[in-house]
Amino acid sequence: MPTTRNPRSGLCSDITREPLPGTAKTGRLIVAVEYPQGWGKDILDGEALGKELTGEVKRWLKRHHAQLQFIRRPGRSGQKGQAGDGTTVVFIADAGATPPTLERLEVTGGVRGLLDVDLSTPGAVPGATRVEHPLLLVCTHGKRDTCCAVKGRPMAAALAEGHGGETVWESSHTKGHRFAPSMILLPHNYSFGGLDVPGASAMLDTAARGEVPVAGNRGRGTFDTHGQVAELAVAELLAEQGTPARLGELSVEKYTVPVTQDAAPVAQNAEQDAYAAARADVDADLRRRAGELITERIEMKATGRREELKALHRRGYFQPIRDYEYAVREAAAAHGLGGKKDKKHKDHKGKKGGAPAVRVTGDAGSWIVTLESQTCHPVVSSCGDRPKEGRSWVAADVAAVAAVN
Repeated sequence: MPTTRNPRSGLCSDITREPLPGTAKTGRLIVAVEYPQGWGKDILDGEALGKELTGEVKRWLKRHHAQLQFIRRPGRSGQKGQAGDGTTVVFIADAGATPPTLERLEVTGGVRGLLDVDLSTPGAVPGATRVEHPLLLVCTHGKRDTCCAVKGRPMAAALAEGHGGETVWESSHTKGHRFAPSMILLPHNYSFGGLDVPGASAMLDTAARGEVPVAGNRGRGTFDTHGQVAELAVAELLAEQGTPARLGELSVEKYTVPVTQDAAPVAQNAEQDAYAAARADVDADLRRRAGELITERIEMKATGRREELKALHRRGYFQPIRDYEYAVREAAAAHGLGGKKDKKHKDHKGKKGGAPAVRVTGDAGSWIVTLESQTCHPVVSSCGDRPKEGRSWVAADVAAVAAVN
């Protein structure tokens, strides 16, 4: 991904308007090793460790079904020293255990020392000690994306000063730099984004109390996208009711929404009427201009004017067509429809067009969370990229099980 920034577009995290829930980096066993030197574009592309050691580390990770993060202490002091000098700090988080575990270990020889670590019993790794406080990894991987360097480094420094000890570390890529500052909270493996320093500090305080922080939460990495969205929807509901969910309390499982066959024709006709109403809502001038350009584009293709057509596309001549399509999708969403792109999204049984649902269970009961796919715009994948339209799963309804039985 490019690290050069387009000054006209700004940082991608300033522009993107994508919902946070459902975007967390997934994984169960996370190993974070202190590595103060340059991380390269990808910590396992061979630039940082060299080809031979990178291969050995990859095989070690694969054998233990683990993923790796490079970490360093916040500020310039964290970038001093050479890998392998003295002892190296390693944290091992088993996010899928009940309850999740976090351990601290010291190895010699830098990253190479990991190869002698036995991860077959996470939570009881030989030579490791338990860590009872949360661990926050703040992405500062500037060579991966500019946002993380610009926003992550000041965030890590401020949080480290306020929370002290070894609670906060700079980290290599945590996925989702478009939400910078992007962070991972261990051992439960929650991802966060879009928080300022007071917000992130409050999040750490909430986690230290053993509660699920809701603000800025992108989801728990032990769940898939649907599960992440559903868990956070219930966590938000409980927080609003004054009974916040405890970390690790909520579990998720797939749920199939009962559908009656005789309702399908009625729903189909209603959908067609809603789409017709959505198209009518679009500005008449934009609708007419888009129609003219569509006709012109068809004629150019039919007469073989390919090069001229490409040049016009590059100049943005046909932009009104895309504007019209986007306006129709927005109007369709206002009428309760997700647009044609919803056909690409499937429910948990793999059927097209179905609304996926997830059962979330906690100490206070169970809920059925129904999801829907919505348009989000603009989305910028990386600094310098052109803003585009995206799709996100969101919670459309949260109902207590007793209310739906």
